[in-house]
Amino acid sequence: MTVKRQVIERESLGHWLRRHENHVLHGLLMLLCLVMLFPILYTFITSLRPQGFGLSRELFHPDGLYLGHYERLLSQPRFLRNILNSGINSVGGALLTTFVTACAGYAFARLRFVGRSSLLIFILAMMMLPGITSLIPLFKIASDLDIRDTYFVMIVVYGTYGIPFGIWVMKGFYETIPRELEEAAAVDGANPVQTFLYVIVPISLPGLIAVFLTNFVFNWNDFLTALILLSSTDMKTATVGLFDFQSQLEGNNSELLNAASILIMIPGLLIFLAARRSFLRGMVEGAVKG
Repeated sequence: MTVKRQVIERESLGHWLRRHENHVLHGLLMLLCLVMLFPILYTFITSLRPQGFGLSRELFHPDGLYLGHYERLLSQPRFLRNILNSGINSVGGALLTTFVTACAGYAFARLRFVGRSSLLIFILAMMMLPGITSLIPLFKIASDLDIRDTYFVMIVVYGTYGIPFGIWVMKGFYETIPRELEEAAAVDGANPVQTFLYVIVPISLPGLIAVFLTNFVFNWNDFLTALILLSSTDMKTATVGLFDFQSQLEGNNSELLNAASILIMIPGLLIFLAARRSFLRGMVEGAVKG
């Protein structure tokens, strides 16, 4: 009877899991989201506390939300300049990556040439290399060419970082586009360049947006490359500026640092939220044949 009862209980549990599979999955995903969002929520709550409020049991200050840290940061020209530098470098690098991968991905998707497969594998292998291995050569080249502490070197470096990943995404996206569209454009008298610009590019906008956003977020969050290639105070990015800002503070002022972290998060978060649908569509369709 005991064995029979155990079998019945197992079958009942299995039936219950199959019946409520979606609810269990959604519950686990929500729990995972809460775990991932907890550091951000804690940072935001801490940024709304006065200095020295620390790890108090009270969630917020008794007198209400404290916005003094944000006012102090937004009134500092140096902090705003760091944000501007990050924006210029991140957008410029992402645009360069998007342009190169749009062209290269189309070539790999449509053209058949000697060494194509080997070159694709080589590009894939480049994605496996840790970025830190290229920092010393980059520093040496930038120093020899006297282009350190410039927007140019940061845009070029950021632009090249995302090319391998972008090529594979765009190659997969282009392969989902029917060739009949290009053939119809050729029948209408369009040359290959016109077909690419006026037919393929508009259709592949979700993929291009996905590549742009991925590289923008990577560039915006970068710390090591900017730390190595930038030494001038006026050229430092937000992440490097936050690091310097932390070392200049007197005493424990974690509330101010948390407020700075929240402000640095906002641009990337807003851009992603504005284009999230195109981003998800581009990543999914780019992975179909990529």
